[in-house]
Amino acid sequence: MMITVKAMLAAIGRSILFLAMVLVLAATGQAFAENAVTGMRVGAVQIDNRTGLRLVIETKAPLKAKLLLLQTPYRLVIDMPNTSWNVDKLARRGNLQVAPGSAYRFGNPKPDIGRLVIELEKPAAPVRVFALPPAGGGNRFVIDLLDRGKTAFLVASSALEKTPNIDLGDAVPDRAMVKDADRVKTVKPLTMPLPKSKPARHANKPATAALAVPKPRPRKWVVFIDAGHGGKDPGALGKAGTAEKNITLAAARELASQLRATGKITPILARDDDRFLRLRQRIRLARQNQADLFISLHADSAPRSSARGISVFSLSDKASDKEAAALARQENSADLIGGPDLSAEDPEAAGALVRMFQRESMNQSARFAAAILQQIRDLPGGNKRGHRFAGFAVLKAPDMPSVLVEMGFLSNRQDEANLNKQSYRQDLSKRLAKAILVYLNEYGPKI
Repeated sequence: MMITVKAMLAAIGRSILFLAMVLVLAATGQAFAENAVTGMRVGAVQIDNRTGLRLVIETKAPLKAKLLLLQTPYRLVIDMPNTSWNVDKLARRGNLQVAPGSAYRFGNPKPDIGRLVIELEKPAAPVRVFALPPAGGGNRFVIDLLDRGKTAFLVASSALEKTPNIDLGDAVPDRAMVKDADRVKTVKPLTMPLPKSKPARHANKPATAALAVPKPRPRKWVVFIDAGHGGKDPGALGKAGTAEKNITLAAARELASQLRATGKITPILARDDDRFLRLRQRIRLARQNQADLFISLHADSAPRSSARGISVFSLSDKASDKEAAALARQENSADLIGGPDLSAEDPEAAGALVRMFQRESMNQSARFAAAILQQIRDLPGGNKRGHRFAGFAVLKAPDMPSVLVEMGFLSNRQDEANLNKQSYRQDLSKRLAKAILVYLNEYGPKI
């Protein structure tokens, strides 16, 4: 009789445990069903005169998502909490026919996480992420991906890793972006069966034809050198009549020569002659060349003729001191010489994602500034002015470390005399080149 009672108690215990598990699973299922992906599609989109990939995810409710960029292979991972999949007609994995995407897959690595992985053939990174309200379907979550080089990928990857779920319900784009998103042509929708990859155009040609294809050059770091001012904008004028635009161009050419001599760096000059360039145009040129670093060279003047030495600036919303703030205002006003810049874009107006990338770029710029200060400390004036920061428009690239080097004061006779000497500019350029190599070896993309 006692055995029977024990057996009954054990059975009751198992039933209670089973019932508890059912309730837990039901609760989990209820939480998991809070949202669902109802459709996905990809298309090509034009950004800065280049073709990128647009991914549109439709969901039952507004979405929060964690984005990650990973390497080997390059891929974008989108984790959506409490999200299930309601896309029965869509294969769980397949090829993509829109560059820089190569393949996709989705599933549930954990019961309460919906994960979508976009594999990439190049180091592409999100340049825009925003939500759109329902329009004959579900809520739409839009990601635009563009290959802007390895450094832009690494900046975005680091920033996304530090960021919790992005609330896309709050990411409301401006009217122009909404109109553009609605207009984008879907090239290969994920909601349709994907065609098999087409064979390469030269697949049936004799093997000897491949010998005519030149080998790609070995990857080198790209450093963009911005000679401040130019053309109708002379910049500061020295006590002896030296124009800043001439000093910065001479120094930029010397730095390019020093970097080229390393064999590891391809220098790109913003200008190699006496021409006027807008500040945003300089940034666009650097991004088009997928620069790993941006360095802007200047030689300012000061109200006090006793002020001298080298200053290294990086971007900040708040200036380190009144002098830095005044200098930034002065440098930013250079664009007014060419009239209003109607094409100017600012990360503040580009959405939370770009501002997040810019914060990470600012952090890395500070490391770059520190590397420069370490190398110049025994030059005249050296590093005594230290690392300073302000809102320089020319440093606002959100996808590459950027610094501005004030090489000295033309309002100081000794600094002006030094800057006019080729030997001094050569010495300074050697130190800047060494600082650039130190930084890139430690923090830059692997080559």
